Amino acid sequence: WLDESIIQDITPKLLGDWPNTYTYTKALSEYLIQQEKGSLNIAIIRPSIVGASWHEPFPGWIDSFNGTSGIFVAAGKGILRTVIANNEAVADMIPVDVVINLTLAAGWYTAVHRPKNMLVYNCTTGGINPFFWGEMEQYVMSTFKRNPLEQAFRTPNTHLTSNYLINQYWITVSHKAPAIL
Repeated sequence: WLDESIIQDITPKLLGDWPNTYTYTKALSEYLIQQEKGSLNIAIIRPSIVGASWHEPFPGWIDSFNGTSGIFVAAGKGILRTVIANNEAVADMIPVDVVINLTLAAGWYTAVHRPKNMLVYNCTTGGINPFFWGEMEQYVMSTFKRNPLEQAFRTPNTHLTSNYLINQYWITVSHKAPAIL
């Protein structure tokens, strides 16, 4: 209901030190839960990027093409050719079945032990087993070249770059020009 210019003006002031609205609203939600929990025993699970399953119901299972799964499929189909990303940044993905198992365990622990303080679990792997976006690019591309997807638009050949101008060039050459043709 606010005018777009007002939103643009107040957003930086609201965010403060938060890098974006996503992390800010997550922090607000946790703060609200902390303030309003009363005598309830609460546990919060903070997963990093949730990806395909590790084991259950079977390795590689996903139920949608949201997030990184959609990006990987678009790359595998040859539709997505360039992505702006930092190759040296940690691709902190956690399998969905790991997140679910932690959620079940944390729920059980919280119900049985009734801790006085709110428990917060960070469900991540990047701190102990870092896997970088540059490695992810190589792994995903080599996987799709060995095991191509059915009905691919063209051969998978996605490249990650942190350079805005290079990314714009590849968007023009690999995305816009073929669309126009």
